[in-house]
Amino acid sequence: MNDATNLARTGARVGTTWGILVMLLGILAIAMPLLTGVALTMTLGVILVASGVAQLIYTFRSKSFGEGAMRFVFGALAILAGLSLFAQPGAGLATITVFLAVWFVVDGIWSLIAGFRWRPFDGWGWMVFSGVVSIVLGIMVYRQFPESAAWLVGLMVGIRLMFAGMTMIMMGSAGEA
Repeated sequence: MNDATNLARTGARVGTTWGILVMLLGILAIAMPLLTGVALTMTLGVILVASGVAQLIYTFRSKSFGEGAMRFVFGALAILAGLSLFAQPGAGLATITVFLAVWFVVDGIWSLIAGFRWRPFDGWGWMVFSGVVSIVLGIMVYRQFPESAAWLVGLMVGIRLMFAGMTMIMMGSAGEA
């Protein structure tokens, strides 16, 4: 075996190992969706505060306050939004849930429109089906609100992590062969 083959196999093993870890994190996120959602909301709050502080520092360091007035306003708003998310993660999680419900419905409507525009071509039915599923999901999330705020974000992140981990495992397995 040459060095390139050994390097590829080592990389594949590392990918498989990390894939297993990511998949386990996904399972934990699904098992504890509220904790996952609150942790993500608080993390988003910290990111918004850091972004806002960076924008304020830039505004004051650039010495062109007239030009940077909007940057100052957006920096201050980012700090306020971040502090709000961090201080009230439940309310932030509820807001994110409502946003996702609306996004599902709007995305579904656009998928329906696009699907019917594609109608003579192959695959248009899948696009329409995807739109219907998205609309139904949005309505389900909204109708179960505020209870859905306790599980939606954590469940979605958990599912995404599971698929990402599974992909890493499959790619690693293919590289080991």
